[in-house]
Amino acid sequence: MTRESPRAGILQGPLMGLAWIAILAQICFFAAPLLMVLWLSLQGAPDQPTTMTGTAWLRVLGSIEARTALLNSMLLATLSTLITTLLATPLAFLIAIRRRFLGRLALGFIILMWFFDPGMRILGWMQAFKDLALINFIPVDLLAGFSAELIASVHAWLPPAALCLAAGFARVDRSVLDAARECGATAFVLLIDILWPLNRRLAALAAAIVFCGSVGSFLEPRLLGTGDFEQASEWLQRALESETGWPYAAAMLMLMLLLAGLPLFVVLLAKHRGREIKL
Repeated sequence: MTRESPRAGILQGPLMGLAWIAILAQICFFAAPLLMVLWLSLQGAPDQPTTMTGTAWLRVLGSIEARTALLNSMLLATLSTLITTLLATPLAFLIAIRRRFLGRLALGFIILMWFFDPGMRILGWMQAFKDLALINFIPVDLLAGFSAELIASVHAWLPPAALCLAAGFARVDRSVLDAARECGATAFVLLIDILWPLNRRLAALAAAIVFCGSVGSFLEPRLLGTGDFEQASEWLQRALESETGWPYAAAMLMLMLLLAGLPLFVVLLAKHRGREIKL
């Protein structure tokens, strides 16, 4: 007689059935709108909706304005990722390592920032920029478009990045950190030489999440953007407002999705190559 593995019983029963139903539902919820947008991007002229062509893709890829908007979105997302990671790292260290009162206070503040209403946050920044411009505290050029969107983007994505890094820092064995402290290691040495190398993949994942969210952001460009620095989401908005622009908007959406998923693909590829090297 063969003994069944202890895991075999766990993988059976009504709970696993519900889990499979939930997984299939998530696949459907992701695949349905994705396929609809892909189908829309391949539609022909409005008077021939059943004709499937690649006209929208060719026009979007051939449009200088569309390519510029995509590059602007990538630039803003890249800068948001770098600044957010730099700010999130010491906050994560404070939350996971220092703890005590200051760490708990930082954790509570980060969670409060995360659940803060996005519309209220953006409108608040709009009013702040207007007030600063009125009193000439900061030149108006620095508050217009790019700078305003960058500040709001960092504000939006700092909490998840900090919490993700804090979760990774907290998993490091405390005895290793205590031994390093006894040898005279400073907080900066602990962060750079121990915590960061052990959490490089998690840091890359956090950066990828920030990049993905920044590329696909709609609220910040809509309320804080200007015509001088048009992002892909603003180009997309103009296309949706046109009666004949929906296929072009769908093509732009697919391009934004591909750009947003690029960092995740790079992270997975690096992880796969790391496994091959170990083998």
